[in-house]
Amino acid sequence: MNKQGMLAAAEAVLDVERALRLAAETVDELGDVAASSLRVLDEAAVDSFYAHQEERRSLCLRSAGEHLERLRNRSGLMNELGEDLTRHLTTARNAIEQVVCELGRTTDANDHGTELQALRTQIDVLAEVMALARPVADQIIRHAQHAAESACATDALMLLDSRVHDTGKEMNRADEDVSMMRSVIEHVQLSAHTSSALAGSLSYAASHPPKPVTETQRPGQSGIAI
Repeated sequence: MNKQGMLAAAEAVLDVERALRLAAETVDELGDVAASSLRVLDEAAVDSFYAHQEERRSLCLRSAGEHLERLRNRSGLMNELGEDLTRHLTTARNAIEQVVCELGRTTDANDHGTELQALRTQIDVLAEVMALARPVADQIIRHAQHAAESACATDALMLLDSRVHDTGKEMNRADEDVSMMRSVIEHVQLSAHTSSALAGSLSYAASHPPKPVTETQRPGQSGIAI
């Protein structure tokens, strides 16, 4: 095996793991914000319902407007987290491409060919699943942006009902995308962990080649074969 190439591949796999760990943390934050947003949305829906009662209209319109403002803020936060997630995914994807490049320069060795092929297979699977992650991240950002656009306070009852409904639709879709992203990230983290173990084993083997076996001569034995 190519020692430098294998060491570089192993380091790139570690970069993939680091980027995916940050992505997983960001997805957890997105899940928390989405859950909080859905609770606020329920409160806004209650206010929207009671705003149709004449005696409670003024109070409920004001309260619904405050809830919509909170939803706008949370949608903006989800948008920022979505961009962070996209950045981590891009870092992971670039690191995967680096692994593929380095492995392409590494030739199979008779004693480690099976491990090397297993690593290449793992990296191919990792790349395929990662290709699914970016579109989901884009959808999270898009739904968060649409939710923010919908969550505008209004004194018109019909508009209030419509805006609560539209905001809820976008926020629920964003929440579904976050759940999907969590599943994707968990899958690629498992694959990256397996790849890291394989790459570590191969890089160690490349750095510590076996010593050549030399035939030792027994004491008193002639070096001339008869």
